[in-house]
Amino acid sequence: MSINMTKIIEKLQDKRQIFCSEADFQLEMAWVIKEMYLNAEVRLEYVPTFDDKMHIDILVFISNKWIPIELKYKTKNSGEGALEYKKTQEVFNLKNQGAKNINCYLYLKDIERIERIKQEVKNNFKEGYAVFLTNDETYLNPPQKNNCVYKDFSLEDGAIKKGKLEWAEHTGAGTKKGIEDPITLKGIYKMEWNEFSNVDEERSDGTFYYLVTKII
Repeated sequence: MSINMTKIIEKLQDKRQIFCSEADFQLEMAWVIKEMYLNAEVRLEYVPTFDDKMHIDILVFISNKWIPIELKYKTKNSGEGALEYKKTQEVFNLKNQGAKNINCYLYLKDIERIERIKQEVKNNFKEGYAVFLTNDETYLNPPQKNNCVYKDFSLEDGAIKKGKLEWAEHTGAGTKKGIEDPITLKGIYKMEWNEFSNVDEERSDGTFYYLVTKII
């Protein structure tokens, strides 16, 4: 049995428009999955036996089949103060996280990680998902500079990601410290963004967008 990530996102949209943090996003998605799939076992930060340094954000077990889900929640703060979700009058003081180049790399690294999980667990693997949620609209757009150091990793809407992806030769050592390794994808993936919520249409940081990549 598979899960329907489109339906999960839709239910999550009805429940929450904005999240405090990545951990908050992780908890709410896991909760929705458990509500929708009563026969599923859901684990957070699961450490597999084949790699004790790996932490899978959400691991869903259905009929002994693995469905790993990796999440990214990267926020922008326009400098206009905290965002208020008027429906509940809750206020969210989001960080201006930046580091777009690194976050793009790490999302694609999530895809590569799920591909590795598939290889390790073999027939017990059902499918996997990488999910990125952000209110920083620049992720949807291509790099502004032709010699951009993270061009291979850019997640702009419509981009196709496959094969070996690596930093440009002129990338500074400080930029890629700890994440120097190229990413090699076995599958072919199209980046397709959608609107998640509109918390405040008058602010540049008031709209959230999501990206889902399915690994099969």
